[in-house]
Amino acid sequence: MILASKSAAARKKSILYTKRLTETASALEGRHLVWGSGRSRNIPKGVPFKKGFGWLIHLLKESSALADRSGVKIAIEPQNRFESTIIHNVREALSLADLVGRDSVGVVYDTFHTSLEESSFTKPILLASKRLASVHVSDCNRKIPGRGHINFTPIFESLNRVHYDGYVSLEAILDPDPRQDLITARKYLEKLI
Repeated sequence: MILASKSAAARKKSILYTKRLTETASALEGRHLVWGSGRSRNIPKGVPFKKGFGWLIHLLKESSALADRSGVKIAIEPQNRFESTIIHNVREALSLADLVGRDSVGVVYDTFHTSLEESSFTKPILLASKRLASVHVSDCNRKIPGRGHINFTPIFESLNRVHYDGYVSLEAILDPDPRQDLITARKYLEKLI
């Protein structure tokens, strides 16, 4: 599904789909939806950036009206330039959230994408502050935390500093023994939390 499709009917379908996801999340007592699929939210070739970006803003405005009422956050995930053509860092995600202008639209902090697109691991957290809706963790090589070069201690100190109380989701490629990887990741993260 291309959110900024040239087809008005396809864009309307995307809005309805996002609304259904919001309703489902609310019914399941979910806290947020991650708006992160780079391919689906990219602006297609042949569509002027301003026009396509406007369509994305419209989709988020329409969808977030329901999210406001249901208590679900739509979390915009910055993704690295190799996976998405737009919204590469927290500042850009916050800018889009500001253009939507709804309390239900926030941002995702993802350590892997941050390692590729930001000059600091902590400044994006401090910048997002209360707009931070979700956190994804993996190391710089997309393995579990502790299997790469990222120092997670200052990251979690910054999360505490902004009083982040949401979920921290492991978003890593697991080794052939996923059970052991999950146990190791949990122990590692529990020490930081």
